Amino acid sequence: MTNSTIMKVDVYQHKGIAHSLQMKKKMKGCGRHRLRTVHTITQAVLGSNYFGPVDRVLLKPTSTGRRRRVLDVGAGTGSWVREMGQNFPSVDFFGIDIIPVPPAVQSRGAGGAGLLRMSYDSDDDQPELPNVRFERSDVTMGLNHGDMEFDVVHCRNVLTVAIPDYVGAIREFTRVLRPSGLLLLAETTVPYTLSDGTTHNPDSALAEFTYSVQNALRAVGMDPDIRLTLESVVRKGSFKEVETRDIVIPLGEWPADPRLRKIGRLGREALEMTLRSLTPLLRQGGYDDGQLSMLLSRIHTELDAEKPGSGSGTALVSTYLWAKKK
Repeated sequence: MTNSTIMKVDVYQHKGIAHSLQMKKKMKGCGRHRLRTVHTITQAVLGSNYFGPVDRVLLKPTSTGRRRRVLDVGAGTGSWVREMGQNFPSVDFFGIDIIPVPPAVQSRGAGGAGLLRMSYDSDDDQPELPNVRFERSDVTMGLNHGDMEFDVVHCRNVLTVAIPDYVGAIREFTRVLRPSGLLLLAETTVPYTLSDGTTHNPDSALAEFTYSVQNALRAVGMDPDIRLTLESVVRKGSFKEVETRDIVIPLGEWPADPRLRKIGRLGREALEMTLRSLTPLLRQGGYDDGQLSMLLSRIHTELDAEKPGSGSGTALVSTYLWAKKK
């Protein structure tokens, strides 16, 4: 989902998970493809690259003539930053991640030549857009930027799986925001729920998988339910306007709406990749290869039993939030 993998954690400070950076490198091909897929799905369901009055902020001329600046925390593949850089050429975009962001390459696809897309089957790296810059940085150590540097700070699906002190991270995002700047956050319940936000049957494999992943995250200091408290945390900060929106990302062909059903097919693909990417976390939690194989087999059986067009099924439920700083 925005751009961060489940294995991105503070490898410098948290005992017992220092190998996670190496694990992320080993799975980077699958992980990057999954992140691009989730980005595409999210964009289709949300209808945009952002939720909130971003265009009004970024297109408004400044009194001094300075260029407006945007920070993306947990840039992942860099898709969001690059697309936003194309859409707002007069704005400077900075993306940070604990792992170096892979280069952009030129790809000729259905959309024709000249589209900047992420690809990993070519070494033909292309120069970045002049208004886009990426930095390697560990946000848990604080942001390497001064007070009130940015007009927008964007962070999507990073706090839940990467930052134990997410309240402190939000304070840090607030520090680098200018007055009337926008904070854009999005977090997802990890890993899955039913489309109405409730949990699967407690005896199901999907419920077992969910509980196991959540317990593994809690064991390393993460909170898998951050999205449920995100709004209340932000409202306690230095913000004068706060709005939220929940979106449901289908992970299968269960939606009754034909458009969402197409998105659900792509969502199922992302789910399959996520299942593979999370197996190291489950091994860390005590599963052996035989137990993992049996669990994944049961999960596939349950997913295949969800009827196309039924209107209910497995999903990712995300909370999107925008807030304007005082």
